[in-house]
Amino acid sequence: MKKTTSAPLLLSTGLASLLTFTQMADATELKIIASGALRGAMAALQPAYEKASGNTLSISWGPSMGESPESIPQRIKHKEPMDLAVMADETLELLAPSGAFDMATRREIADSRIGVGVPHGKPKPDISTVAALKSALLNADKIAYSQGASGVFIRTELFERLGISDQVKGKTVEVEGKELVGTALARGEADIGMQQVSELKVTPGVDYLGPLPDAVQKVSRFCAAVAGQSPHSKPAKEFIAFLNSDEARELLVKSGLEPAKSH
Repeated sequence: MKKTTSAPLLLSTGLASLLTFTQMADATELKIIASGALRGAMAALQPAYEKASGNTLSISWGPSMGESPESIPQRIKHKEPMDLAVMADETLELLAPSGAFDMATRREIADSRIGVGVPHGKPKPDISTVAALKSALLNADKIAYSQGASGVFIRTELFERLGISDQVKGKTVEVEGKELVGTALARGEADIGMQQVSELKVTPGVDYLGPLPDAVQKVSRFCAAVAGQSPHSKPAKEFIAFLNSDEARELLVKSGLEPAKSH
């Protein structure tokens, strides 16, 4: 058996934590499949974890829903190798019967609201009320949303609740796979776009307008779980514990996410 030692987590951001990591004689590469909602926070979290643990993270991003090859459900279906995944809770619940995850390791990571953005430098419509949001969407030539959890809600519920389903037909742009809505906005492929706040806020070339009004908001909970067949279940569990630390949670919040709250 390999000997293990413990080392305190010293965040590269200058924050400190009481968490310790098991450092194996040989560094471990953790394969992670994750929703893009965590992409902004992970820019700081990944180097912090890697410096403290000696392990490395290989993160593959994809939407929590959809039929694209990059979507998390499709990756699970095709048995893509992984040690853990982070995704919308509703997706994890749907995948639980597959046996792909050790559900005893499931941990809530953060809640995420849907936000609205426009290409940088373009007019910024008011979206602070339901009436203002409706007007902004009707006045747009192209409306972008993702294939993920936020996009499913927008396509199947939001437009209907706003009473504009018929009016927006033919002018929506569904951004496929792991590409961000903000990237499509930055390229000028839409006049306005909606996606998780934490994804829009970190995309270059986008002016973030704010979250959807509470009356038509969809809050998605993102959770993590260790893969049932992971050969690295111990460090995978430790990484999930790291995501639940106060210091990591602070970085998650700065990226536009919110602490997970009881439903």
